[in-house]
Amino acid sequence: MSLNPAQRAAVEHRGGPLLVLAGAGTGKTRVITHRVASLLDEGLEPWKILAVTFTNKAAGEMRERIDALCGGVHETRELWVGTFHSICARILRRHGESVGLSPRFSIYATDDQVTVMTQVLKELKVPEKLYSPRGVLGHLDRAKNRGLGPDRIDKLGLPEPVASVIRDAYRLYAKRLRAADAADFGDLLLLAVQLLRGAQQQARGQLGDLDPAVRLTRRFRQVVVDEFQDTNPIQAELVDLLSGRAELCVVGDDDQAIYGWRGADVEQILGFAEHHPGTELVRLEQNYRSTTRILRCADSVIRRNQGRLGKTLWSERGEGEAVRVLVLDDERQEARLVAQEISQAVDEGASPEDFAIFYRTHAQSRAIEEQLRRCGLRCRIIGGVAFYERMEVKDVLSYLTVLLNPHSDVHLQRIINRPARKLGKTSVGRLQDRAGMEGISLWEALREPIAAGLSRAATKRVHEFVEVIQALRERVGTLRLDELMAEIVERTGYRAWLDEDGSEEAQARLENLQELLGNVQEFVEERPEAEPFEYLELVSLVGGERGEGDRGRAINMMTVHSAKGLEFPFVYLTGMEERIFPHARVLDDPVQLEEERRLAYVAVTRAKDRLTMTLARRRRLYGQLQVGEPSRFVLDLPPDAVATMGLRPRPRMMIATPVAAPRPAAPPTPSWQDDIEYDDAPDLPFTEEELGGGSAMHGEVGEGVALYVGMGVRHRRFGEGVLLGWSGAGEGLKLQLRFPGHGAKTILARFCEPMG
Repeated sequence: MSLNPAQRAAVEHRGGPLLVLAGAGTGKTRVITHRVASLLDEGLEPWKILAVTFTNKAAGEMRERIDALCGGVHETRELWVGTFHSICARILRRHGESVGLSPRFSIYATDDQVTVMTQVLKELKVPEKLYSPRGVLGHLDRAKNRGLGPDRIDKLGLPEPVASVIRDAYRLYAKRLRAADAADFGDLLLLAVQLLRGAQQQARGQLGDLDPAVRLTRRFRQVVVDEFQDTNPIQAELVDLLSGRAELCVVGDDDQAIYGWRGADVEQILGFAEHHPGTELVRLEQNYRSTTRILRCADSVIRRNQGRLGKTLWSERGEGEAVRVLVLDDERQEARLVAQEISQAVDEGASPEDFAIFYRTHAQSRAIEEQLRRCGLRCRIIGGVAFYERMEVKDVLSYLTVLLNPHSDVHLQRIINRPARKLGKTSVGRLQDRAGMEGISLWEALREPIAAGLSRAATKRVHEFVEVIQALRERVGTLRLDELMAEIVERTGYRAWLDEDGSEEAQARLENLQELLGNVQEFVEERPEAEPFEYLELVSLVGGERGEGDRGRAINMMTVHSAKGLEFPFVYLTGMEERIFPHARVLDDPVQLEEERRLAYVAVTRAKDRLTMTLARRRRLYGQLQVGEPSRFVLDLPPDAVATMGLRPRPRMMIATPVAAPRPAAPPTPSWQDDIEYDDAPDLPFTEEELGGGSAMHGEVGEGVALYVGMGVRHRRFGEGVLLGWSGAGEGLKLQLRFPGHGAKTILARFCEPMG
């Protein structure tokens, strides 16, 4: 495929800084690889070209495509192609002595960092209950992303005494790492920048042309940076230092800047032209991935953002199918619909790997995973693990197993030190040895720790653990299962452990635990007479089901963040409700809300042929039943590019066997189109009887008027409006209405009259 005019302009530009604004699916990698190949064709030595990206996979693919374009004519092995971290590691291994690193320095992974920080906090006598090692490391990472050393930690805006603790921990942590000839990932960038600044030589007044910092800043003639919208301040400074005499080309899309929560700063790309005078801007707008209707929906979502450079994607693929928006009763119906639609398509010959299911948070995946498995479909969790395989879920279920069967050594070994109880491997090993020698269970050994030769301190901790388990075991049979599970999370200190961590990962784990508790609550409601072991049995069976057929053919499931950079023919974007997507925690922050809108744009632009959005009138998530309101991103969709389908559920049929109390009646369903219809027979792959659940949307009120969502209603002040839903009865009946020019209103029914 030849280059289009905009791509060719980006490839051939010479003579100054270049910003390539590359929209989703517009062929940015093609531009980068062709640009590098053309530079080699012009005779530029490969070691004078630097190409930087964010992942090892992307760097590998970039090098392979450059090799393929060059066809062996040029020596490409000497190109500097890599990630920010790999480039910095390469620099530091060559010249790191000036910043305290030998050529053989170690790079500490997350677990190594936690170990060192645990020792640091202990040495500083910092209470771990107030400052978790991971939480402190999170602050250090934020500081390093901004190029801040210990003496500038106040720039993070932390209150006292937190700032002082973080400053002291930073200093001692850095000292420990240098003593170990080690660096963490943040250090790779920070120390490389320090080196390139020539900080140490400047301090001695000996900066000269032979200095490594000077040689490196003068080495490159062409620098290309991919995904520039994802850079943080320290990465942007690194780019500036390495491109001292070079022509700089950055490629990115401000509309896909979705990593602010981990330090990326969209201002790096928005302010690039101002920071680099004479910048040429090339917009790549021809999309080769999606149909026109999908692109129009994406544009309608993103155009409301204020902070953007602006572009309009277009495609020659044709209008394509309308984007479907499905209004469903609850998350179970949502999961059932998605699973059955995909199952039907696969039965008709579609490939499972062509389907992708997106969700905003990991906790949303459980219901969908279960329905896919019931349909015999395998699922692949991209960027994560299956719900029942997640660490925190397995931990709490292991606690429940031990309460029912304390002699299950496998489960007991899993939880004995989670959350951390300062029982070392040596102490646990002695307990296991005693159990093995005497032919008893680990639980029996725990009840007599002195016999295993444990220290007094270790014996005390074992006794405390045993007391917690004993106390919880006494609650079995006296509490409902959902109450027991909630008490496990609290009494074991598991929730407090995650709360103290404070990281994004810990927050996600807390959400998963809340989803687990909600799942248990559903189980209790549906099977009130069931025993706790029956729930564990159900979980084991669900987790053990892997679907049928070829192991390599699976439905793709992922959070929207994990979907960036991917594309699929058929995409389901689930949970499109306010407080879910956009997430509840960003609603009061305009900056985060703009990033959330960019995240929605990323989600929409992953779809090639068909995009389906789903939302529920009510959703049990994180253990709580939430009233559904359509996401603002759904409200923004252009009506002529969307096909809306809603359900008018029937009352559930009563049967003669004991059943759980019914869920609350379906809450009002807001509408985003004045003419939305709730079809009696929607084009869905199951019957009304199979849908189940929900209450009738029709009801006789007032003088025998049957209410239904979408009916016309007149008000003397606001004029003609549309009914979105209602609550209450009799004199207290309230109508939720939308009036053109006035928005949504809640008004007592007696002040309104039906139209027609």
